[in-house]
Amino acid sequence: MVSMVAKILTKEDLWSTVVGGAALATGGGGASPSYETFSKEVDSLFESGLKPKLIDADEVPMGEIIFVSAGIGGGLEREKVEKYLQRFGSVQEWIKEMNRVFPIPSWAEIPGEVWPQMTHKRMVQLKGKEPYGYMPFEIGPTTYRYFTAPDNRGRCVVDADNAGYRAVPELSLATLNVMNAPIAPVIASTGWGDLVVFEKLLSWQRAEDLLRHIAIISGGGCQSLAAFSDDWIKKGTVHGTLSLSMKVGKAILKARKDKTDPVEAILKVASGYKLFEGEVAAYTNEGKNSFTWGSAWIKGTGKNVGHTMKIWFQNENQISWIDDKPYVTCPDPFTVVDRETGEGLSNFRVADWLQSRKVVVWGMKSAAPWRTERGLKIYNPKHFGFDIEYKPIEEIVKA
Repeated sequence: MVSMVAKILTKEDLWSTVVGGAALATGGGGASPSYETFSKEVDSLFESGLKPKLIDADEVPMGEIIFVSAGIGGGLEREKVEKYLQRFGSVQEWIKEMNRVFPIPSWAEIPGEVWPQMTHKRMVQLKGKEPYGYMPFEIGPTTYRYFTAPDNRGRCVVDADNAGYRAVPELSLATLNVMNAPIAPVIASTGWGDLVVFEKLLSWQRAEDLLRHIAIISGGGCQSLAAFSDDWIKKGTVHGTLSLSMKVGKAILKARKDKTDPVEAILKVASGYKLFEGEVAAYTNEGKNSFTWGSAWIKGTGKNVGHTMKIWFQNENQISWIDDKPYVTCPDPFTVVDRETGEGLSNFRVADWLQSRKVVVWGMKSAAPWRTERGLKIYNPKHFGFDIEYKPIEEIVKA
């Protein structure tokens, strides 16, 4: 039964989550589709009666459960890409080729297009009930698919997330982890047709490591699913983040229409800080261990002329420097956006980083859970091997 307090979203609302999500996603969370591609995905669904439902986290009824799905993956080494992806084009083709060397048994089920849905069906069996709805693990340009996924059509999507109005590269970088919510059971499915249930896990980090290795040997990605009670959703997540992405997206779209400054629109809606303005000077991108790693260099213009900002990312932007001096770092989110359009640049799409592209780097305070003692133990520059002490973005900007 759908809550009477759920908000019904329009196609324009969903598109605004794409635009706003890209501006918030710190370079990750997937790459945003074009409006044409987005329309091809959703138009037929709306025509057939889709009514996307968004509900506040505090309105999830007592005793209900919420499913939280997360895609695990990023990039692979060149030889693995050639082995799993480029050489054969699809898992089905690779399985046929593999059969010549490692014979497939007669009982094997060759996976089809619906393999991500296997996790939903199995979790329902484990929990003994259907979920009240889904909640995004993180905020990015593809969160609209929580409303359109086959398993969730007609259900509510919770207006909250588990990363804090940004995207993150690892399953362990979760506000539910900060709050000590139990993660097991976790279910993983792969494009090869595998379905794995982790009934007991040492920690969120152990879950990340195990799922990451499944992604590596599955062509670079796998799908995961966990389930949480209404009380964990209410006390362990960051509320209102999908609404924020919609507000940011609508502000950007309005600025484009009115020919006003989209960056100023972002800063106003998100209470953000303008960190650096310049032109893309260089960009590197490497796939390894089911992550995308790299750096971007931005040559300063205007007030920043004569200076260079460097950004290091693991899927998402994590560390920045100005003239080799540490600047804003995780967990505070910072995103590179196009100076003229406000479009968030994706670290997964090399074409976004054309040399001389005019950009602005903006950031905001991390969500409250990351500012706690346990939050900063989980998510900080040292997590990625950098001997840099975290300093709050508001103190850096003020200085």
